[in-house]
Amino acid sequence: MFRSKLLYCVLAAVVFLTGCERYQQHPLDSTAIIQSVDAVRRGPVIDAGSARKPLTFSAAAELAAIHSPALRDALAEYRSALALACVKTPLPNPSVEVGPRFGFGPDVIRRRVEPFGSIGFAIPTGKRLKRQDELNRINAEMANVEYVAKHRETYLALRKAYAELTLSRLRLTTRKSILESAAKTSILNKKQVENGQITALDVVLFELDAGRMKGESLDANFDIANAESTLAELVGLNWEALGALPENSLPQPPTTIPPPVELKKILAANHTDLARLRVKYEAAEAQLRLEIAKQYPDFKFGTSGEGDINDRKTLIGLTLGIDVPIFDRNQQAIAAAKGKREELRTKYEAAANRALASLDRAVRAVQLASEKLEFLRNELLPLAKQSLELTQKSVDIGASDSFRLLENQRAQRTVTLSVVDAELVFRRAWVDLEQAVGYPLMLFPEEPKGAMPALPDLGNACILPSNLIAPPVEAQK
Repeated sequence: MFRSKLLYCVLAAVVFLTGCERYQQHPLDSTAIIQSVDAVRRGPVIDAGSARKPLTFSAAAELAAIHSPALRDALAEYRSALALACVKTPLPNPSVEVGPRFGFGPDVIRRRVEPFGSIGFAIPTGKRLKRQDELNRINAEMANVEYVAKHRETYLALRKAYAELTLSRLRLTTRKSILESAAKTSILNKKQVENGQITALDVVLFELDAGRMKGESLDANFDIANAESTLAELVGLNWEALGALPENSLPQPPTTIPPPVELKKILAANHTDLARLRVKYEAAEAQLRLEIAKQYPDFKFGTSGEGDINDRKTLIGLTLGIDVPIFDRNQQAIAAAKGKREELRTKYEAAANRALASLDRAVRAVQLASEKLEFLRNELLPLAKQSLELTQKSVDIGASDSFRLLENQRAQRTVTLSVVDAELVFRRAWVDLEQAVGYPLMLFPEEPKGAMPALPDLGNACILPSNLIAPPVEAQK
């Protein structure tokens, strides 16, 4: 009888073992992956007869949401954490022990070997399993917040890169316009040489200055190349797949900076570093609750059976037990969890301090950049144009020489380019302010009004998406 029961126990253990999941190989084909990624980076194939639409900012944001390497990394980490959160923490496995008992000595009458076996179970007395599920859920939530934060940071970086590329191309267009004006001046100078108004040396000086401007225009191509590469990296495509940008593609900055109280409210709700630390603090709380639950030992019970070597009988035993937590009450793990929680609280305070300092710096930068742009555009540029016109008239009537004209042309060109550079600095300052608060403060053409675009559907069936970085009401006005 006992032998048959022992056989059933062994068979049950074999069935449990064969029910485990087995390894399936999934090799990494490096060559195929590189070819596939390269094909995606080159963008869709466009027919020769069809015209490519200009790349708007909204279209660039949609491409970044799909192809951005940073977002794909964060999404993979989120799905990995979600896979664990979707599986509940199981109960402890029962333990099965079987083996022979050997008998020795002159009193052994029947058999010298008898089998014995036992099976034991452990039932958690505390909330250890529940706390472990909570921790897994918070870890998945933390990965989700990281994905949301990366999406926001990529979105804001994309705004900066898009504006940089637009202004870099505008800067090159301005330089080309200056070159065209210099070419017309060169034709006029040749006529003046024929009329004896200026000398050939004057013409050489003008042409030398025009050559210097052409060299500066070639340098501007490097700025465009860098801006295109940055934008292409953010959207996950090759720079050649970007194409042209639409006209008037830049947002119109607000006339005034939002009040400090409103900016701080937007920062508190949208700053990505603060959001990361908040969910890390929640994870530390969950870890502390888990370690406290581990103080309580599991309740153990089981049965055992064995045969008697001398008699034809089977002995069945029932065991009940629990570890007495006299010495080890998980003190070290609890102390470490408490320390981690306080560490994150301190880090959150430090991060808030740094965020407010960055906000103050960004506000001052916008104010100073606005003052400089207004001065160059409204005062210095008209003055430079007026000076050039007066000098040109003086040269035409012979009251001034060509060197004075050349100096005024250089001054007018320098001021014109300074206005373009000042606008670039001004818009950079506004983007830096957006990044300081973690939320857009000005809208691109065709950009959704009031909030960032919705995140892609992650197919989350286990936990709800995070709302730790929900856009505030103040930011939607």
